[in-house]
Amino acid sequence: MNEDCLAGMACPECDCWGPFEIEGVAVFHVYDDGCSEFSDLNWTDDSRCTCSNCGHTSNVKGFRQEEGDQP
Repeated sequence: MNEDCLAGMACPECDCWGPFEIEGVAVFHVYDDGCSEFSDLNWTDDSRCTCSNCGHTSNVKGFRQEEGDQP
């Protein structure tokens, strides 16, 4: 059962708890010679989410489980 960043999430197709590929937005510190770090990683219920186990793709909301429904 997920209890941190993926709390309440599981793939609706294969019941996998992750990892998931989630499309998000981040703030990067970019210098002329490259990117050294990032911060403020965020996503919403509408962000694209793909199960790394079976490849099912939906949005984050589609991966959220009802309380008590997690495998």
